[in-house]
Amino acid sequence: MSLRRFLAVSAAGFALGGPLSAAEVSPEQIEAYTEKTIEAFKNTGLAITVVTSNSVIFQDTYGVRDVRKPNVKVNEDTLFPFASVSKAFTTAALAMAVDEGKLDWDDPVRNFIPEFEMSDPYITKEFSVRDLVTHRSGLPAGAGDLLVFPDADPEVSDILAAMKHIPPTTSFRSQYAYDNLLYVVAGEVLSRVEGKPWHEVIETRIFKPLKMKSCKALPSEAAAAKNTITQHLRQPGSWEGEPIDPSYIMGDGVSPAGGLSCSIKDLAKWGQFWLNDAQTPSGERLISEAQVRELWTGVTPQGVSGMLAQLGDTHFSIYGLGWSLRDLHGKLMVGHSGGLLGAVSYFGILPEEDIAVFVTSNDFAIATSFLALQILSDAADPEANSDWIGTAIEFYNSYQASAAKDQGDGEDAPKDVAIDPVRPLADYTGTYVDPWYGPTSIEIREGSLYIDMGRSEALDATLIPVEPDKFVARWPDRNLNADAYVMFSAEDGEVTGMTMEAVSDTTDFSFDFHDLNFTRED
Repeated sequence: MSLRRFLAVSAAGFALGGPLSAAEVSPEQIEAYTEKTIEAFKNTGLAITVVTSNSVIFQDTYGVRDVRKPNVKVNEDTLFPFASVSKAFTTAALAMAVDEGKLDWDDPVRNFIPEFEMSDPYITKEFSVRDLVTHRSGLPAGAGDLLVFPDADPEVSDILAAMKHIPPTTSFRSQYAYDNLLYVVAGEVLSRVEGKPWHEVIETRIFKPLKMKSCKALPSEAAAAKNTITQHLRQPGSWEGEPIDPSYIMGDGVSPAGGLSCSIKDLAKWGQFWLNDAQTPSGERLISEAQVRELWTGVTPQGVSGMLAQLGDTHFSIYGLGWSLRDLHGKLMVGHSGGLLGAVSYFGILPEEDIAVFVTSNDFAIATSFLALQILSDAADPEANSDWIGTAIEFYNSYQASAAKDQGDGEDAPKDVAIDPVRPLADYTGTYVDPWYGPTSIEIREGSLYIDMGRSEALDATLIPVEPDKFVARWPDRNLNADAYVMFSAEDGEVTGMTMEAVSDTTDFSFDFHDLNFTRED
């Protein structure tokens, strides 16, 4: 299982007029949990805030912004990107537009984006704004994410043009499958409704009234800020974070799906906003009670992992509008995880216990989700004695070993044994086109077959023949953990196409090679 898929599965309605009870979680216990987590996972940097509706229980920062600058520490004003936790900002702004009568959740997307098109005419016609934000499109998990990952920077128009070519894997609205690109479309709906760019909507609708002065709605602005983190990846098997290639920073065009950055001080304000029923500190209501209920009402059922069932006594898991809704020891938990190349976060709320937890790190390890869940679990049931952090350590050790082995880097990893290709290398060369991804080139370089993925500079590599018409691409950046098999198809002795799949089950689902189906054009 990929690390980010594990985060989404294992970490994970109504509005309250006021807290039902105060959470009894001591700062000393939170500090102990945080130190245990950092010692175990060796995070490059980490920030945490734990709040009630009217106070900050705990807030602290740890480590450094960049391993190359060991004297530059993370502080409470340091910007952290928090990935898919951003989705709730997009749906919050949409809810405000619904309150003002500018749209309805069940309005067809084509009312706002006439060029929106899915692969099936019926689905295109019926696809609603609610469908954009609830992961029930029928598309596969992470569909089309290679338009974005690891280093592509598409325009919204590129994503809209690709959507109609991505084939579904289930029927419309029948199953949960996590999606990023449709949140980009949701951001475009918001932009067209409001008559201004999405990032300006977020800044004026949310950042300004909540006085979240540090926050940036565009990844490029956060990356250029003076006090901002560097994202870090780890080679499989390694416990040391390495700075990512700057080209891996998310492009501005896809920010509605996960491109926001804030300091931990401002993330505390976001937590208190929800604990105060979507009101600002001055008492201004930004979202109506009806729309808060709508955001926190489940739409798409999710599976309950064995870990959640065992450690959290969880019986249900269902996705609402930008939020995952679950029971944790009998209490409603509203939350969301987030993962980018080199950064992870988790935001969780127990409305009935009047507590919200936000943990974010500039290191791609699962520490944030499980530290947050440990604190939330104690708040929900102090007698449960669920060891979330210990379980996370056990899983991460296994994950690291599997990833290293699959990349050919572990001590017991089988090494690639090249066979003689079954046909001349020139028979494979040419331009191959996938309907949604576009062209990819197969060439001969220095006597070997070579793949050049058209949208990515990082996904270019020599192809090693391992089976008849099957090659393996070991990408130069070993931190990506995304090596891929390339399989060629032939008719009447002539190569006509190719497909791909990740070598390892630990590869992040956003490297959706398996959704590609290339046809050779020359």
